[in-house]
Amino acid sequence: MAEIIEFDPVDAIAAGAFGQPGQRTFLVQARKDGAVLSVLVEKEQVRLLAAELGAFLDRVARDLPETEAMDPVTEARDAVVVEAVPLFRARMIGLGFDPERQLVLIELREQADDDEGEPRAPEEAEGKIARLYATRAQVRAMARWGADSVERGRPPCPLCQNPMDPAGHHCPRWN
Repeated sequence: MAEIIEFDPVDAIAAGAFGQPGQRTFLVQARKDGAVLSVLVEKEQVRLLAAELGAFLDRVARDLPETEAMDPVTEARDAVVVEAVPLFRARMIGLGFDPERQLVLIELREQADDDEGEPRAPEEAEGKIARLYATRAQVRAMARWGADSVERGRPPCPLCQNPMDPAGHHCPRWN
């Protein structure tokens, strides 16, 4: 049986990184009542999550227009990842929406299912499951800051598009 950690709703939520480019640690991080939950993710998971969140929220807004907005000062404070030791590594990330409460659900699972089907029910799943409920404004801010965090990494090589190390880059296209 999975261990479920639920922040319903979060006080703040963020996706991003800490550390030096080339050696950064990427996290999804949530805060509630002084507790901080940090889940390790890959850079590409943050990139994909940011893109998917934007598209997901746009689809939801077609039927249920957004009414709230975050002020820029709160967004800048709440959507930033701080250095922390992660509780687990996310192998699967899911999205949902509760129309009655107008909250987005971001579910991070430690164990991915073996097949391409539906995720297992929590009583059948293993590992940890984090369920984070946030407003659409919080999630839009998370997506913006997460995408920005990914882009602040090492610049791509103009020839091969691989990240260039500050110490030097051995481009495979020069061979």
